[in-house]
Amino acid sequence: MLYRDVMHDSVLRRLRETFHERFDRPGVVEQARSAGQLFAGNYSPAATVHQGFGGSLIGIGVMHDLDGEIVSVGGTTWRVPVDGTPVRVGDNETIAFGVAAHGGRRHRVAVPAGLDVDGTLGAVDAYLERHHIEHEQVVCALRVEGTFRDVVLRTVAPPRYEGETLGEIIDDEVRFRFDSWAGVMIGFRFPDVSSGDTIPGLHLHGISDDRASGGHLRNMVTADVVMDLWVDELHGLRDSAKTTTSESDGNVDFARYEGPVTE
Repeated sequence: MLYRDVMHDSVLRRLRETFHERFDRPGVVEQARSAGQLFAGNYSPAATVHQGFGGSLIGIGVMHDLDGEIVSVGGTTWRVPVDGTPVRVGDNETIAFGVAAHGGRRHRVAVPAGLDVDGTLGAVDAYLERHHIEHEQVVCALRVEGTFRDVVLRTVAPPRYEGETLGEIIDDEVRFRFDSWAGVMIGFRFPDVSSGDTIPGLHLHGISDDRASGGHLRNMVTADVVMDLWVDELHGLRDSAKTTTSESDGNVDFARYEGPVTE
């Protein structure tokens, strides 16, 4: 009887351990093309929409030839072209760059009203620190949903000439400002140290509840939001366009081109 009890306990313990392993297992982040290549002016197809975002929780990126910023939520993908109005895209359309999150354990993070982009990043890092997770060792996928104020979204136009870099194009980015805005912001918190393959820090794209506006987030202040966070691991880069040019550029000023604006 004692032997059977011990066996029963060990089986339960192993089942419990297996459950916790599965519950705590990180998800996976997959990226199509390096950020360095994109900023150097490679806007050729890196993957199809299905390859980049099929089966994902969330995803962001940019269409091939910069034909719109990408917002992908729960398997549905939109591009936001230069007029700022989201357009749903098909699985066989192609992307120049994309990042997508798959699986993992969801964490609900409290986000008070009044946080700007830097404050939201601080809330993410504080949550990770409380759970003894070093933000330089993981990638976090984020979904922030609710109401916001002082929102600035941007999109970019296709290149005007061969070889125009993304930085040159972003210098003429189109910005859309909203005093109040309701929708979902999705994206990633990558480590701050980057060789140029990934975009460091917090990188969010948004789409409104009425699907009338969206784009790359340049500014916002939280009003009444909820945040879900997944702690993930980065897998290798996917790129269907082989190139002999340098794949990374550690000299890209990501804070200038991707971060919050002060105006």
